[in-house]
Amino acid sequence: MRTLPIWSDPVGEGAKRTRTVTVSSLGILKEMTVTTRRDRRERERTRQQRRRSGGGSPAPRRRIGQGWIVLGVVIAFVALVLVARSLGVFDAPAPPIDVNAQQFDTTGQTVGTKIEALSPEHIPSGQTGNYNSVPPTSGQHWAAPAAPAPWGIKDVNLKDEVTTHNLEHGGIVIAYNNLSAAELDQLKTVVRDLMSAGFPKVILEPYPKLTDAKVALTAWTWLYKLPTVDQTQIVRFFRAHYDPVEAPERGTP
Repeated sequence: MRTLPIWSDPVGEGAKRTRTVTVSSLGILKEMTVTTRRDRRERERTRQQRRRSGGGSPAPRRRIGQGWIVLGVVIAFVALVLVARSLGVFDAPAPPIDVNAQQFDTTGQTVGTKIEALSPEHIPSGQTGNYNSVPPTSGQHWAAPAAPAPWGIKDVNLKDEVTTHNLEHGGIVIAYNNLSAAELDQLKTVVRDLMSAGFPKVILEPYPKLTDAKVALTAWTWLYKLPTVDQTQIVRFFRAHYDPVEAPERGTP
């Protein structure tokens, strides 16, 4: 094995200090130096690549997260549009009812059931009346100011003694029970159309005592029960029994 004098401790005065290094040791040192430089160059290239890509590995993760957020927003928007379409939000409004259309003609027809007339007797406010149908079609009722009720759509059930006075004035009372939200919306639309088409004397009210139908139409001495919201039959009942000759105070607002 070859050796090269490098440094050594001095021997005697003026002697030089030398160190002995083998050739194989130089090779190892050379290899270590080359490897260290190569590692430094690799690390430097890696740092430069990270700087060019925006700071290293966290950026791709952020981009992936942002992509999921955008996708979620798109899915939520599409779902909202589909729900709105199913609810008819984008549908054109239905045209008003033409109450004079041939399909509503009742000439020579009986619409509903005739109920025996009871005396239109006024009873003290708070007293319970006696009736021969559910809902009532005639009979005892409270006097003003307790009755009649203002015409229109009600969200609460009114007393029979109140609405019977409305019937006496020639109006029509529509009672309903167990309707879905969609059915109730449909019924309210029909009522609004009728009130705008020349039939303003209408009361629409929930009626928990109605158990054999979903809708009951009443005029003075007339009753018509329906299993569902049937626009055609409702309009036909109005054509036949609005402000009827049977009502004791027909023509009264």
